[in-house]
Amino acid sequence: MQNIKGYLFLAKYKRSVKSLLAMLLMVSMIFSWLPQAQASVAPVIHIGDVSGKPGDIIEVPVSYDSKGLNYSFYHSELSFAYDPAVLELVDGDEVVNTQAYAIYQGISLTKDKSTADIIKIMMTTQQFIDESTTLYSLHFKIKESAAVGPSSVTMHTGALVEEVDPLQATGENGQVTVLVGEKPIGNAVVYVGSRQGKPGDKITLPVDTVSLDQPIGSYGVRLKFNPAVLKVMNVTGIRSGVQHNVNNETGSLIVGWSDENGGRSPVPASEEPQTLFKIEFTIASGAAAGEYPIQIVDETVPEHFTVTDVDAIEMNKQFVPGSITVVAAPVTPTTPTTPTNPGSSSSGTSSSGSATTSPSASTPEKITLNVTNERNVGAIVSATTIERTTGADGRKKDEVNLTAEQISRAIQSLKQASSNIARILIPDAKDEVSELNVKLPAKSTSLMADEKMNLYIETDNASLQLPASSLQGLGSDVFFHLVPIKDTAGREVVKQRIQNDPLLVQQLTNTADFHLLGRPMMIETNMSSRPVTVVLPITEPNLTPKELDKLQVFIEHSDGTKELVKGKIVKFNGTDQPGIEFEVTKFSTFSIVHINNSRSTSYIQGYTDGTFRPNQTVQRAEMAALLSRVLLPGSSGQIPVASYKDMPSANWASDAITKVSQAGLMNGNTNGFFSPGRSITRAEMAVIIDRVLKKETTGITETFGAIDASDITQHWAKEAVQHVLASGIMSVSEQGKFRPDDAVTRAEAVTMLNRLLNIEAAAESSPMWKDVPASHWAYGAIQAASQN
Repeated sequence: MQNIKGYLFLAKYKRSVKSLLAMLLMVSMIFSWLPQAQASVAPVIHIGDVSGKPGDIIEVPVSYDSKGLNYSFYHSELSFAYDPAVLELVDGDEVVNTQAYAIYQGISLTKDKSTADIIKIMMTTQQFIDESTTLYSLHFKIKESAAVGPSSVTMHTGALVEEVDPLQATGENGQVTVLVGEKPIGNAVVYVGSRQGKPGDKITLPVDTVSLDQPIGSYGVRLKFNPAVLKVMNVTGIRSGVQHNVNNETGSLIVGWSDENGGRSPVPASEEPQTLFKIEFTIASGAAAGEYPIQIVDETVPEHFTVTDVDAIEMNKQFVPGSITVVAAPVTPTTPTTPTNPGSSSSGTSSSGSATTSPSASTPEKITLNVTNERNVGAIVSATTIERTTGADGRKKDEVNLTAEQISRAIQSLKQASSNIARILIPDAKDEVSELNVKLPAKSTSLMADEKMNLYIETDNASLQLPASSLQGLGSDVFFHLVPIKDTAGREVVKQRIQNDPLLVQQLTNTADFHLLGRPMMIETNMSSRPVTVVLPITEPNLTPKELDKLQVFIEHSDGTKELVKGKIVKFNGTDQPGIEFEVTKFSTFSIVHINNSRSTSYIQGYTDGTFRPNQTVQRAEMAALLSRVLLPGSSGQIPVASYKDMPSANWASDAITKVSQAGLMNGNTNGFFSPGRSITRAEMAVIIDRVLKKETTGITETFGAIDASDITQHWAKEAVQHVLASGIMSVSEQGKFRPDDAVTRAEAVTMLNRLLNIEAAAESSPMWKDVPASHWAYGAIQAASQN
């Protein structure tokens, strides 16, 4: 009985299972007839990783990664967030989109910065983007105050449009890693005041620092004075810890100080004068009338003059001597004047070009000075006054103060004449003025900037052209201090200093190849980092065009760097006399030099501190200068400047940029920007080298197919990279990567250029740079590029 029941149960179970299977089969057949659902699309926007030091200009690439999906779009709206404490957008060139323009036609690209710390990019193309590619790059500058470490760049919102409805995109965050920047060498100017008194008087002379861009951790000076006239009674320090040792028999005084808190209580950085210590003198009762200098024993010897920062690193320093003038008759005490920022000039300037302000020994002479319309020098638009004083030493000094009222009057007249240039010619018919001070009150510069008026200040020794854009937003009084080095002894000091400088030594076969022309010119100002055009007169008569082409300007910057600038030959102050024109953003000592012969194959130099800085990235303007130097040396310097919108920021390289642009080696973007301050990438370098190779007839560019890199598959510069890899001029890493968007370093640049020029490595020579030992991977290339 039990067996029958079990059988019946089993049969019933089997029938139920068959019914269930039949039902499932029908369901599956029904669903097989329905339209299949699309797989979910998940496009990805990838933000690249970039590194750099504070102050560097970088590009953060933005790429589309299809992830192998069949999806295409013609319009994208992507917004990106960044940390404003670390990054700031490069104004006017916030987006670098040369990659997209190289691939897609008819691109329309707009940007929106209305939301703080977010930039929104809208890009539309005339053809669909349907594969992985680089879209564009975000153009940032790493702030000088940025903390070392990583900082994220994230996609805030993202939408891609295929037809009508936008599709939300996923973002893969990028990162900017802030590296430790090289600490710049500080600059300090120590200035000794000037006083006057009669025999028997007690005089207190301050010793100040001006134009101090880094805190001072210690200083020491060895001063000398005339012991027959002056006697040191005491030295008092503004800070505790000042030590001194005086010998009134020999006229020697040593003063020293160091921060007792180990760098935590330094002399702070400041552009305003700060007193370091004061010297109390007594004038001998029988002292003869005259000016008695208080000066350093030897400025170039550290034992006689040293200034260090809080890390005990010696700073670039300049010493401006002072004096005590003994007068026979009683005098009314005068308030000492601090020089108009003498620290802007180069260290080592001869005493003949000193910015020391001598006390007036005569009634000031007032001379009316016309402000004219540059288009018509006979058209007077305003007037001002020169106050000419004569010191006890017979030296004459001019002071010009352009008041807001005078500037306002000039602007109204210039507007009526449809002109935007005010010209001031400051005469010195007898060649008797030793220094000139021009003051522009803040209100005057503001008026000129607002009305877009340019100012030309012209003297017989130099001309300054101040564009309205450089006067914008100054907010304080501006001064210019001009000191021509007229005397033969002073010129000889400058000549010896220049011709022994490493920048010139390696270019000269012998010293006969070098000549100093005219008067070296010290020009000082507190208007730093603002472009100003300088024109120096060429006083050597009857120079041929070929000889004029050999003239250059040797610039000794206040930060210790040296520069040799080609300049442009123009008419000086609108006359038939030739002049050499160039643009600067920091003021220094300028000397016109004639180099008759060059035997050097060197095309790159290091820095005055003895370093080459091999890991420092190369800016596009710097690369243009290198390419012009090694590939286009015969090109004329008298060519028009390329019309890039951002050229004023790199006028020092304007000729080079024009040359390489005309030669087709480098170009700006379609928005009209050259981006001179941006680091050049390896991909851009590959394109340049490829263009050079294609100009040759070696046929080397025909065999590029065998070499590739894993990270250039979708890159805009793929073909050029393949060509250059095949040539052996550039290479891939051990991981097979080319790193196309990485910035080119100085070491990499010389290695590539040496290979391009077939310059052999100089591995056997003694190290030239203290940061490039013989063990450095690019030692031989750097040696060869920077020596004969």
